[in-house]
Formats: sequence, C-alpha cells, structure tokens
Amino acid sequence: MLQTHVIRNQHSNHMELDTKDGGQRPLRWWQTTLAFGIPSFVMVISIHWVIPLLQIIGLTPFESMVVGYSVPMALMLTAALVMSHKADGYPLTWPAFSQRFRYPRLTFRAILQGLGLFAVIMVGYGLLNAVATMATQGWMPIPDYLPALLDPRVALTTAVLDNMVGGHISGNWGVVILYFIMFFFNIVGEELWWRGYLLPRQEATHGRYAWVWHGLLWTAFHVHKWWDLIGLLAVCLPMAYVSQRTKNNWPAFIAHALFNGLGWLVMIVAIMS
Repeated sequence: MLQTHVIRNQHSNHMELDTKDGGQRPLRWWQTTLAFGIPSFVMVISIHWVIPLLQIIGLTPFESMVVGYSVPMALMLTAALVMSHKADGYPLTWPAFSQRFRYPRLTFRAILQGLGLFAVIMVGYGLLNAVATMATQGWMPIPDYLPALLDPRVALTTAVLDNMVGGHISGNWGVVILYFIMFFFNIVGEELWWRGYLLPRQEATHGRYAWVWHGLLWTAFHVHKWWDLIGLLAVCLPMAYVSQRTKNNWPAFIAHALFNGLGWLVMIVAIMS
C-alpha cells in the first residue's frame, strides 16, 4: 500500500506523520472494549429504560423511540468527529474527513456496490432471521413494552402505527420529520463511528481479518435487540467485509440506509392512507 502523509496540529505544534494505512493507530483490546462496550451499554439503557420512562411521562411510543434511538447515535457521531479531530489531529475540512472516514468522491461503481450489498444482506437477513425465530422461540422472550416498529411480533398495520404516534397518523407529515431525524442519526452516527473511525484502526490491529472482528462486535452492539442478533450477522459481516475490501464506506452507507429506510416507507404509506 502506498504511504500517505497526514498533517495534524496538536497543542499548536505542527507534526507531519509519514505512516501507512492513513496513519491509523492500532486499536488495543481495552480500547476495543470501550469503543464497542460503551455504545452497547448506552443503547440497552436507552431502549429498555429510557423509552418506557418517556412513555410514562406522556410521550407517544413513536416520540419515545425517536429520542431513545437518536440520542445514543448522535453521541456516536459526535465521538467519531471529536476523536478524529482531537485525538488523531485531522483538521475539520472535507478532504481530511474524506480521507479519515473513507468517503471519497461518490461514483456509480460505489452506488452499484451499495445496491448489491443491500440485496445480499436482505436475503441473508431473511434466511437467518427465519432460522433464528424457530430456534429461539419460547426461550428468548421479547419485551411487551417495545414500540411497534421494534417489535417483530407486531404487524405494522395503519391502526398499529396510528396508535404508536398518538392516534393521528393519516396526513401527519410531522411524523416523517421526526423519523428522518432518527434515521439520520442512526445511519450517519453508526457509519462514522463503526466503519469510519473504528474499522481502519482495527485493520491496523488485525490486518486482513479485521472485518470478522468488526462484524461480530458490531453485531454484539445490537444486544439491545437480542432476539435479532442471529439475523444481524448477515448484515454486519458483509458490510464490514465490503468496507475493508474496497477501503470505501459509501457501499455500506448506501446498503445500511436502504435496509433501515424500509420502516420510513411503511410510515409514509400509512400517512398517505
């Protein structure tokens, strides 16, 4: 791999780094534990304690879900940017962002790779999820307090969604705005933290097999949806593999956005009904 040069400023001292792999430092075991463990813990608290509490104090299930999902993801987005700038010394410019987080100019090839990756994870998730449902039925209970969008047992009918947003889904375009906020922080927060910031550092540690460690740990991050972990292996591992193989995070970003955006389409259909 060609050597790259990164200019960074720390404590007003300008230092030029001449290193391989974009100057990324290896991620030590304790750093890996914190980098994956803290977000996982925060998500468990947010989904299983904060969301029910927000509903008790008067928010609708949908509003509670927006807050419960958006805040942890926004923290991951902030952490990725702060660590890149403060700890790694990358300036707050688009060229530096593009290099550090692996978002080069978007090409038609990257778009096709994203669409292909989306197709792969949809098929894989469907197959593994069906197996997981049969294998875990009866001994892996799903909480009854989950919002409908998170509960795989609930059919997302117009009546269910109407109840989720407080009884007025039809024509309520404000719901789309709230969903977009949650969707934005979900996709951008996760992609910048996992594939953008952490994966390159894991590659410096684990080399060609970094995608395996990354995919497994990203799957484990979703422990707040423990009933979904087996199916998510078919999502997390292929996305990690493509990101490491191409050194381009646009395909994973596109596939992730399409995969998580399906709920948005359900909401829009219900609003227009």
